[in-house]
Amino acid sequence: MNETDIQFDERLIRRTIRLNTMLLAGVCGLMSGLALFFATYLSLFRGLPNPGHKLNLLGVFLPGYEVSLSGAWIGLFWGGIFGAVAGAVIYLLYARDIKQQARLYLENGKLEQVISYVTMHINGNALGLALGAITALGLFFSTNWLVMRGTANESVHAALLSNYFPGYTVSFAGSFIGALDIFVLTYLVCLVLGAIYNGVVLFRQRSKS
Repeated sequence: MNETDIQFDERLIRRTIRLNTMLLAGVCGLMSGLALFFATYLSLFRGLPNPGHKLNLLGVFLPGYEVSLSGAWIGLFWGGIFGAVAGAVIYLLYARDIKQQARLYLENGKLEQVISYVTMHINGNALGLALGAITALGLFFSTNWLVMRGTANESVHAALLSNYFPGYTVSFAGSFIGALDIFVLTYLVCLVLGAIYNGVVLFRQRSKS
């Protein structure tokens, strides 16, 4: 493969990286926006006194956001923005050394291997197990730390999690229930994220073939 062909293929790789960045950003943005959207509606319709008053604190960082019917849509917008930025950063970190690695493939005329290497696929099952375990352990240990300190009854912020995780309380038993709840939720979200992103990538690859 001559230098002109390599330069052409490198331009193709850059476009592929750019497109994959936008794909992952879009999927992460959609998931994050919907998460805040439904959290807002859940707080709003639980019928609690002053529903979502702690969630309203997000309005300090997200202009216009509040726990209301219109605020849920604003939360969808801002959640989408921050999720998209996070997704783009994750992919760009993954892709930062691709150009150097890809040139080795191109010099051997293996463009298809390069494209496969550039395109990141998400294993929803593995990601869900890993993140689910991390979040579950985090909730378990933080809850029991409050219990051991004797401040469980004063931990109103932790108690608010019971609005979203059925059965959770700031107690030793409640920490097990909350850990299970957050593990299942995180696992399911990762499965959906992986399925959507991989589905879009597969559709794009088939449409090009």
